[in-house]
Amino acid sequence: MKRWLFPVLLLVSLFVGTAGAAWVFRLELLPHLLYIVGARYEIERIYYEKAEWETFGAITLYNLEIEKSGWKLYADTFIVRFFPYRTVRVASGRLSRHLSSHLPSRHVSEARLSLTTPLRLIRRFMHIDTLEWHYLQLPSPLAASLVKYDTVCSATLYLDSLHKVRGEFFLLRGDSIKFQILPDSLSLDKQSFVAWGALGGSFAFNKEGFRVYVYGRQLRFRHRRLASRVLHYAHVSASITAKVENDTLYVSAEPIDMPLTGRCDLAIHVLSRSFRFLLNIPEQAHDAYIKAFPEGFFTCLGQAKIGGTSSLRLELRYDPALPETLALDIDWRPKDFSILSWAPGCMTIPLPETIAYHPYNSSRTLILGAGMPTYLSFREITPYVLHAVLHSEDGLFFFHQGFQKAHFLSALLENWRCKCFRRGAGTITMQLVRNLFLTREKTLARKIEEILLTAIIERFRLLSKPQIAELYLNIVEWGPEVYGLLEASRFYFGKEPHDLTIPEAIFLGMLLPSPKSYRYFVDSKSGCCLSIYKPHFQKIAYFLVKQNYLSPDSVEAISPEKVCLKAPAWTPSDTVGP
Repeated sequence: MKRWLFPVLLLVSLFVGTAGAAWVFRLELLPHLLYIVGARYEIERIYYEKAEWETFGAITLYNLEIEKSGWKLYADTFIVRFFPYRTVRVASGRLSRHLSSHLPSRHVSEARLSLTTPLRLIRRFMHIDTLEWHYLQLPSPLAASLVKYDTVCSATLYLDSLHKVRGEFFLLRGDSIKFQILPDSLSLDKQSFVAWGALGGSFAFNKEGFRVYVYGRQLRFRHRRLASRVLHYAHVSASITAKVENDTLYVSAEPIDMPLTGRCDLAIHVLSRSFRFLLNIPEQAHDAYIKAFPEGFFTCLGQAKIGGTSSLRLELRYDPALPETLALDIDWRPKDFSILSWAPGCMTIPLPETIAYHPYNSSRTLILGAGMPTYLSFREITPYVLHAVLHSEDGLFFFHQGFQKAHFLSALLENWRCKCFRRGAGTITMQLVRNLFLTREKTLARKIEEILLTAIIERFRLLSKPQIAELYLNIVEWGPEVYGLLEASRFYFGKEPHDLTIPEAIFLGMLLPSPKSYRYFVDSKSGCCLSIYKPHFQKIAYFLVKQNYLSPDSVEAISPEKVCLKAPAWTPSDTVGP
């Protein structure tokens, strides 16, 4: 073969290949190529205003819009280079929730839960050699920027113009990513913040799901709904796995390098929106339970020394197809429980002979204890008042172990829906624990400590039921700066508790839990209880009949009109007002 023939053939081949590639990638064929891409990734709409070839193997799309699953991604200038390196550059854009009118609405039953698409996008992202997205506006007020070169990616998340979080990602061999968040602090509002010395972990995925390992060092945070104090973790780490099977998302989490070992499992069905949460903690020391929470989470339990061991299994289930109720099963098995010491400054159990009680939001100090002139023992409390209060506050007080399960779950469901602390479902024991040991702050930390202290007191009988009822009726707020049954009897009726009539006792029970509004229960002219409350009086009267404190033929004689307030609770000049 002649020497000049080979170079000629090579040039002809290159020319034909280039011409063929140019013909295939003509702008006229671009919509068809995008249609194929959209079908592959289940994209409902791809729109661009203008397209240009920059060089061979590179294309620029202007005002690009992509819609998928109700989300809309916009990019002003979208540059893609697929030869010789896969490169994507975007100057700015935005991601927003967008429900297009032209898209067909799909019934909920047609929805399917899958991790295939996001995991596929992650794989495609890893195969891009260069990615530069300098500004991406996320759902307000978030924004982000993303830069990737080869196996290193830098990302910045902007919460607003003043706060940002920076991170770095390292793409490892296989389907795995290593990431770290640079040390920083973040103010969420005037009372909430989070700060960290180190945050990071790894992310590995396969066809079925993914596995995440996360760790944190020197974490400090505070949130007004979580606790009123700054919470701190010296180090914390966990392993989280997720997978999808039969339209159900399964998530499991296990703590690593922590005092407490255990496992959390969550299963969420996308079609029925039902879920099942399971917490399983094997037998271990009680101190491990307390140390699993961040420092500062508890007040009294945080520094208490508790001996013994226990195991815990908690299962929570919810199915909207049922009468919208939660199902809760708890199996707590303690062994050799003992309280070695309490935290300094906290109330101790057994209780001392005299207690100095400081009511919430009051400057008064009440001295509680046997022998005090203003203190009523359990035997001195008239049973009519006791059962009237129990009927209003905690009807199963003598039969449960500190909790009314049905009321607790109803309150949990209502608070979950409103994303607030609307209901507490507190039993008398829980109210006593809150008043004597803790505070009235509406935080998750206080509620959890209240539940734990209540369970300890009731389960191990650190206080008997008569002791709990006695203390409660001596400290409960019964009006403006009125505390306890003795003060309430004198304030409303000008008499001692043992002289109260049955209707007067029922009236005092009816005032709880809103005793400061007592004027709304009486006539503004006579000061006597309104007749509209007769069904309530009759209901409690029948309750007293069942307790053998009242004969059946005396029920009709129990009427609210027989309850008339006296000074200082009421004077003839009193009127109903705000």
